[in-house]
Amino acid sequence: MPYDTRQTDTIEPTALLEALLFLSGDPMTVTAICAHTGWTQAETEATADRLQHLLSSQRRGIVLIRVAGGFQLVTRPDLHDALQWVRTGTTELSSMALEVLAIVAFKQPITRAEIEKLRGVSSERVLTSLVQQGLVVELGRKDSPGRPILYGTSAYFLECIGMDSLADLAGRMPADITEDATDGRTVTESDE
Repeated sequence: MPYDTRQTDTIEPTALLEALLFLSGDPMTVTAICAHTGWTQAETEATADRLQHLLSSQRRGIVLIRVAGGFQLVTRPDLHDALQWVRTGTTELSSMALEVLAIVAFKQPITRAEIEKLRGVSSERVLTSLVQQGLVVELGRKDSPGRPILYGTSAYFLECIGMDSLADLAGRMPADITEDATDGRTVTESDE
């Protein structure tokens, strides 16, 4: 642990968590927060709940959200338009990349050949680009002839779409869209 937060009772836990998340800038898992603060998982969850309530009740400019399996401080959504923030250095995904990313998100784990069968066209370059951008990761190898690579979405993908897990993604889609025609499984039932 970088420092012992238990050495004094004057440190407000919500202030410490807010400072830690601000310093990180990225989502932090409960385990990582525990490692930096010395808290238990229950203490971390309770402190996060208090901080979330505090920021919300005071209508502060930031909110605490659960995303990518952790916690992150983000700008309050209703302030987005008022800020007129122009982010530089980002690129939008092409429609082909969005199509492949959607297939991977809902059908994972999936091989390149399975993606190409669904799309009807080669997806090697698009898939390679998504891996390079960190949105898609290699999950392992399929136990079949040739041992093809299995792909799935990354924690960074969840961060980009602002969701904590794939179950959250499935929860926002109508049931008829999330159902797999071949085996009847939904994205929440598949191996995440």
